[in-house]
Amino acid sequence: MTTAPPRRSPLRSWQFRRVITAEFISSVGTQMTTLALPWFVLTTSGSPARMGLVFVIQILPVPLLSMPAGLLVARWGARRVTIVGDVVNAVLLAAVPTLYLADMLPFWALLVIVALVGSVASAYLSAQRMLLAEAIGPDEGAVTAGNALFETATSSARLVGPAVAGFLIAQFGALNVLWIDAATFALSAALMTGLPRRETVPEKLSANNMAEGVRYLLRDPVLRTMSLAALGYGTLMPVVLLALPVMAKARYGEDPHVAGLLLAAWGGGTAVGTVAVARLARRISPTRFAAYGGVGAAVMLWLLPWDQPAATVAVVVAASCMFLPAVTAPAVALLTLRPPEHLRPHVLPVFGAAVFLASPLAYAVAGVLFEHLAVSTVLVAVAVGATLCALVLLNLAGRKAEAA
Repeated sequence: MTTAPPRRSPLRSWQFRRVITAEFISSVGTQMTTLALPWFVLTTSGSPARMGLVFVIQILPVPLLSMPAGLLVARWGARRVTIVGDVVNAVLLAAVPTLYLADMLPFWALLVIVALVGSVASAYLSAQRMLLAEAIGPDEGAVTAGNALFETATSSARLVGPAVAGFLIAQFGALNVLWIDAATFALSAALMTGLPRRETVPEKLSANNMAEGVRYLLRDPVLRTMSLAALGYGTLMPVVLLALPVMAKARYGEDPHVAGLLLAAWGGGTAVGTVAVARLARRISPTRFAAYGGVGAAVMLWLLPWDQPAATVAVVVAASCMFLPAVTAPAVALLTLRPPEHLRPHVLPVFGAAVFLASPLAYAVAGVLFEHLAVSTVLVAVAVGATLCALVLLNLAGRKAEAA
């Protein structure tokens, strides 16, 4: 009598490792450009308004085009869309220094290039998540863990990219940093090219498919609840992020070191949380995991409004951010796997579009709130909102447990 060898985890497959490696490389380059491009605009034009306009133009196509872009992902497949997106991004980013050195880059042309980069991102983001699921397989726990590791790569890039960019800008100038970002996308495309082809049935581009995806998301109680809760946290946490420098100014004597400490705590807590979720995801159902993460984040956020030393504020910020991947990773996993396969490219972009709309709106509203209200008052309101989201997730987990 023989014993079958244990099944190897899909998270150890070479396909998954290629996807994660490509994501980390391209994300580091993107984070470098996030600093280099505004610096280039500010130093060449001397206009903070122009710098802000570049941000707006880049992010605006993502929510506007995410849903139609899902039709393209459904027709071409996630692998092809990702590769084409990498190549197009590499060309667009290389065009900025090329045109500038040739004295052929008026500001309107730069805005066109930036808008095209944002348009590519509208399809690229959902295609990456689908490609991740294809590399892992249909296991919800494995996909949740994979999404957490995906977020680990992205969070690590947020820590590494700006620091490296600051050094390179000082040494070589902002234009040369854009060359490096273009190279990271080219390398990502090369890694994706090595993935096995997945046969897809060409789907006719139709708004009916997109509408059906929206209806499915709104009709399915699990996806609807998970999406609303994740969107709630995605709206509340930008307010907390904007509160950190306000707290450093109002409570801690305008000390920039405190602001840096709190922002580092944010990134560090997120990175730790993604690693923890990746290790535990296959042992806990997605709905229960999201409920645990929602409760933990809400409890930590209730500790944030009160006056306390900067060190304990940093600990609270790190802890609250540590719990958030337990909400977002299961939500993305269910959005990726729960719909029928022909609807998956049309469901995930709906959530992505909502998040991309909510985040800038949250920043704008938070800025107004901090102008007129005490930071502690705003943070209490955030804690109340997080508690409501946690209760929604607890109710969903309870209903799923009863149905099991």
